[in-house]
This record gives sequence, C-alpha cells and structure tokens, in this order.
Amino acid sequence: MQKVIRRTALAKTQHARKAARRADKNVAINRKISRQNDNVIYKGVFDDIRTARQVRRENWELGPLAPRRDVGDAKETYGTIDARRLQTQKKQKESTLMLFAAGDRVVLTEGRDQGKIGSVREVRAATNELVVSGLNLVDVAVPAFMILQDNDKRPIRAVEQPVSALSVKLVYPLPDPESGEPKDVIIKKLVRGRVWHNRQTGDKSWSRYVPGLGVKVPWPEKGPEPMEEEHDADTLRMDVEAQTWVPTLLRPPMPSTVIDELRNKYSVFRDRHDDEYIERKMAEDRANEEKKRAADLMRSPVKELNRLEREAKKKNGKPRLTSEMLEKIGEIMAKKQGIDPASPAA
Repeated sequence: MQKVIRRTALAKTQHARKAARRADKNVAINRKISRQNDNVIYKGVFDDIRTARQVRRENWELGPLAPRRDVGDAKETYGTIDARRLQTQKKQKESTLMLFAAGDRVVLTEGRDQGKIGSVREVRAATNELVVSGLNLVDVAVPAFMILQDNDKRPIRAVEQPVSALSVKLVYPLPDPESGEPKDVIIKKLVRGRVWHNRQTGDKSWSRYVPGLGVKVPWPEKGPEPMEEEHDADTLRMDVEAQTWVPTLLRPPMPSTVIDELRNKYSVFRDRHDDEYIERKMAEDRANEEKKRAADLMRSPVKELNRLEREAKKKNGKPRLTSEMLEKIGEIMAKKQGIDPASPAA
C-alpha cells in the first residue's frame, strides 16, 4: 500500500513539473511574439518620424519648389498611418483601467482632443487603454486585400486610436451642494473598493468610490443584447437536431470516402482526384517530355561527338582481352609479386 501511495505521489510530482515547464515555455513563446510585434510597430513609428523629418527639411530648403507628395502610390493614402499602429503590446506601469467600463463618459486630458467628452466604447485591459467613441481619430490606410473582402471600398478610414487610461478622467453627475441638482463633474481620482471573488464562476466584482466624499460611482448599465436577425437561408433547428447517421460496429466512425473528401484537394494521400487535377498533371508530364526532346535537338558539337562515340562503342560490343593483353597483365602481376617472368616457376 505504501508503495502505491509513493508511486502516486511521484506521478503527481512529475505531472506538476511537466505542467510547470509547459507553462514556462508558453510564457516564453508569448513574450517572443509580443516582442516581435513591438519591434514591427516601433520600426513603423521610427520610419514615419524619419520620413517626416526628411520631408520637413526638403520643404524648408526648396520652399515653393518642394515636390508634391500626394501622388503615385501615396495618392490615396498620403497622411495616413499603418493599421498596426493601433495595436499596443506593452502594458504601462500604473493601471487604472479596472476603474472604467464600456459606457462610461470620460474627458480627455491630453492630445488634440483635450477637453472633449466622449463615451467609452471598448476597454483593453491587457494594454491599459480605452477606445473613446468619436475621439482621437486617425486616418488609417486599409490594405487592398481587406477592401476586396469588405463592402466599404474606401482606401482611407477614420478610426479611433486607443488612449491610455491615465489620460482620461471620469465624468459623472453629482448633486450640486447649493442647488442639489445633479451636475456633470470631472472626477480627478477614483479608488477601488473591496474585491469579491466568486468561487463557482471565478469572476471578480468590486465597486469604485470618490475618495474624500465617499460617493459610490455605479457601473454603467448594460443595454439589452441585440436580437439576431432571421434570414431565409438560416438552417432550421429541427434540421440541426435531426439524427441523420447512426454509428455501427460494422464500419469505422469516419468512412474513408469522407476522410478523402476532407483532405487537401491536391494531397498526395487522396485516393481520388478531380479530372481537372489529373489533366493538369498529365499536361505537366507532356511539357516535361517536350523539354527533354527540345534539349536533345539542341546539342552542341561536343555533345554530338560524345553521342557518336557512345554509339560506336555500343556497335563494337563489350571489349575482349587478347592474348597479348593477358600476357602483359601477367608480367605486371608477377613483377608486383617479385617473381621473374622468365623463370620456370612463373
């Protein structure tokens, strides 16, 4: 019994070690991916800054003779930024993001939209950023492949660039001390209350307060979830739940024909191929044969001489050793062995 207990404990320890190594490996992979993304983003930023400095110098030196830059490939996208610039990877040191939620009204304290009030549309906890509707807009050049797949064919679109949670302040109506009527107030500081953990679901919940006043700021109410629209092409529920196949012991769960259909169209492991693929492969074989024939016809003088020599050797057949050749070979062998060819022993 003790041996079984020790083996079980050893197995649990080994499993925990493997899980820890696997987790460390995943963390290292995620860090590497994040570092690569950061390098790409920062390289784009530095390239834009370098280009802007060069353009500013040329404009100052040339004056009215400065070239136009909104031509050629940059005719539609001049003055825009890369869409990857909107993706921030690194998290800031101080985090106040947990004190904001989608639907809050905030005011920007930095940037060109400083002093403007907007509604929080998206909260990005991983990067400590907020997306405010209609504020901090930037022109983004849309790639060509996205334009083909989207109904909107505009090559330039205005997109809200995320702002740091440290660059916004919450706007909330508080009662006026004199009149008692609610009035929008910019709350400079918020504090978080006690965090409650739900053991069943693993969720966390907390409240936010205005320090000094002890006023609890409620979270914005979530609106009703949008209703899904029904279309004529939608599959009916009765068709989805209908049992159309019953597994038996006489055949495998996945027939070979289904596996063949799920494979790549041009996979070498397919048992059957489309007529189009077979014809294409036969055409490739014929093209290779034509190339070989063309190469045979385009012989150089040296290749033609070698071909004639090979044909002549084939006509003569395999070479045969004459008696003089055999006698000469015998002399060489005897000489190597130190035997006199003229002696009777030889």
